[in-house]
Amino acid sequence: MSAQAQESESIFTWLWRGFLALLPAILIALIALDLTPAVDLPLSRLFYRPGEGFFLDHAWPVQLLYHGTRWLSAALAVGLLATLAWAAATAGAGGAPRKLLRNWALYAVLAMAVGPGLVTNTLLKDHWGRPRPEQVRQFGGSADFVPALWPTGSCGHNCSFVSGHAAAGFFLMTGAWVWPRRRRWWLGGGIAAGTLIGLARIAQGGHFFSDVLGAGIVVYLTDDWLYRWMLLRGWLPPPPKPQKKPAQKKA
Repeated sequence: MSAQAQESESIFTWLWRGFLALLPAILIALIALDLTPAVDLPLSRLFYRPGEGFFLDHAWPVQLLYHGTRWLSAALAVGLLATLAWAAATAGAGGAPRKLLRNWALYAVLAMAVGPGLVTNTLLKDHWGRPRPEQVRQFGGSADFVPALWPTGSCGHNCSFVSGHAAAGFFLMTGAWVWPRRRRWWLGGGIAAGTLIGLARIAQGGHFFSDVLGAGIVVYLTDDWLYRWMLLRGWLPPPPKPQKKPAQKKA
C-alpha cells in the first residue's frame, strides 16, 4: 500500500472512529436543538417590550459582555499565536517539552480558528439563513421565525445561528483537553462563560437560546475531533488514565 493510500485510510479511520465516539453526543445535541422552539420565543419575550424593543440592549452589563468578549478573544488569540511562535522557534533547543508545548499551542490556535471562527462565523452564520430575534414578527420585525435546525430563512448574511459571541465564551472548554486533570473545571468554566455571554446576546435581541446552545455544541465537537486528529498524528499525548484509589483495609 502506498504512503498516500495509508494516509487516506488513517484519515478515514479517524473520521469514522471520531463519529462513532461522538454519535451519542451528536444525537443528544440534535434532539435538544429540535426541542428549542418551545424555549426560544418565550425566553426572548422576557427581554422585549412592545414599543420599546429589547430594553436591556444598552444596559452597561450587557454592553460590557458584548464588547468585552471581542477584546478578550482578540487578546487570547494574540497570546496563543505568540506562544506558538515562541515554542516553534525554540523547539529545537528546548527538547521534547518545548515541542509538546508547541503542539498544544497549535491545537488551541486551530481550535479557536475552526470552532468559533470557520464553522461558527463562516459556515453557519453566513449560510444558515436564520433571522435574529429582533428581525422576526413576534418582536417587531418582518421575518418569520425559523427553528434552529431549518437551514433556511430571509436572513442573507451574519445571521442568528449560531452565536459567535457565545462560541468565544465556550472556547474556554478547550482547556479541558489541554489540562485533562482539570477537565471538569475547564468544562464548567467554558459552559458558564458561554452561557453568560449568550444570555447577554439574548437580552439584546441578537440571538435565540438555541443559537447559544448550538455554539456550545460546535465548540465542543470541534475541540474533540481536533484532539483526536492530532492524537492520531502522534502530535499530542493520550489522555491520562484515571488513577484508582487504593482499597481501604478492613479493620
